[in-house]
Amino acid sequence: MKNALLLFLSLCTINLAAQNSKRVSSKLDAVTVFEQGASFSRLANVDLKPGIQTLVFYGLPINLEPSSIQIGSSEEIEIISIGVGNTPFDLREKPAAYAKVEAELAQIKTDKELLSAEMEALALEAEFLSKNTQLGGNNGFSLAELQQISAFARDQKRKNEISMQQVRNKLQELNSRQNELQNELTNLKQPLSMASGEVIIKLKSPRSQNNKFSIHYSTQSNVSWYSAYNLYFKALDQNLKLVHKAKIYQGTGEDWDNVKLTLVTGNPSENINMPRLYPRYINKVFRRADSPGYTEMEVREIKSVASQAAGVTSDASNRANYTTLSSANQVNRMEFEAQERYSLKHRATEAIVVRELQIKAQYEYQSTPSLEPAAFLMAKWEDWEQHQLLKGEISIYNQGLFVGRVYSDFSASSDSLFTSLGKDPQIQIKRERLFNKESSSFLGANRILEYEFKITVSNRKQGPVSIRVFDQVPISQHEDITIKSELPDGAKWNSKTGTVTWSLDIESKSEEILSFSYEIRHPKDMEINW
Repeated sequence: MKNALLLFLSLCTINLAAQNSKRVSSKLDAVTVFEQGASFSRLANVDLKPGIQTLVFYGLPINLEPSSIQIGSSEEIEIISIGVGNTPFDLREKPAAYAKVEAELAQIKTDKELLSAEMEALALEAEFLSKNTQLGGNNGFSLAELQQISAFARDQKRKNEISMQQVRNKLQELNSRQNELQNELTNLKQPLSMASGEVIIKLKSPRSQNNKFSIHYSTQSNVSWYSAYNLYFKALDQNLKLVHKAKIYQGTGEDWDNVKLTLVTGNPSENINMPRLYPRYINKVFRRADSPGYTEMEVREIKSVASQAAGVTSDASNRANYTTLSSANQVNRMEFEAQERYSLKHRATEAIVVRELQIKAQYEYQSTPSLEPAAFLMAKWEDWEQHQLLKGEISIYNQGLFVGRVYSDFSASSDSLFTSLGKDPQIQIKRERLFNKESSSFLGANRILEYEFKITVSNRKQGPVSIRVFDQVPISQHEDITIKSELPDGAKWNSKTGTVTWSLDIESKSEEILSFSYEIRHPKDMEINW
């Protein structure tokens, strides 16, 4: 009981201090955004009186981490205690839109009350008309008088019904508008709740003075950022241009107005203890390649072509006015500091440029005509690891034309990376199968299938091009199925994967014809699939 009583008295003291405190507004000055979470710095000017007093800094995120709070002061003061709280709804600063909605709701309430009163009056009138037009005989009225009374009653009842229907329609319209405003009010209340956190400081000032406070704190949610890239190709004799963008989301409940912005990889946890290093283990990554036997480079190249051949969809690119950020790189942490201030709305995602890079690249055309009869321009990035790129989506532009998007985690251990820059319509490729009467025949107990292909590569560009063309010969997985192939000089064949590769240099306005064939032999009573 004693402990419980002490706790109660303690809470009462805090509440009493908060009631007698000075409420202080502050301005958000700087935000450090982590991949999930953020740390904030706010500034405030306060006129202090001598002695002990309590300040309540309001309008802060409700989910701020109490252990992350740090207070800076421009003058000599003694901080007695620091606590957190939640601003009561009535004391929260509300936007002008909130007051406007409340005023319209109040007017609707008044209008509905007036209409309800009018409806009651019309209902009484209808009841009166109903009772007082039941004559119960002619009661000495002449026929003309009866007709006049009947016409009057009919006209009044019709007017009464019209008036009642008009009131019903107005009430329905008001109810509909009231529901809309209630939803709007709910949406306005949500950020008010999110920005209702308080930092309560009890301090002692040696004298009357104007003090500049800085309030620092962190949150673990409602703020995040991730990387995205624009990759630009202009010409075969120029480097690639890579624009590294940060897409920042903030849902803190307040708009960020002209804040200093820093982006950091990692998390915003802060404490006074030095962080520890833990072992980082390296192991082999076991991958399932679609075409077993390729080298890692060859698999990446083929997949790049195949993914482009499957087609991509696009939407309009977001080309904002960006400014470059400076960066400080460490092994496990990257930090980008903005050179100008930014404004970000609550519940908005904003894209800003982190940096612009020149990527050295070698270019080569590649084609897999059995999948798509087209030539794809491939860019081999060189020394890309030195840029410490973060995983993200890459939007690719070829000479100003958007060609598609790819995603990369930039985790490969190789010092080069391949990216498809899209199709080149000036290189035309045609693949066709050649048939003859012996394409399918029988010999004894065996069936023989013969396949012969011709690939025509035409260069319609103004200069020569280098291109690698990929095709394949099937691989037998049964001892009774045999495959023989005939490949021309210059073609390379991978016996493990069946891949056939030609490396060609084709002069402008000329073409190359490639051909290869293979024979499949299997028992005639065996059904095969491939």
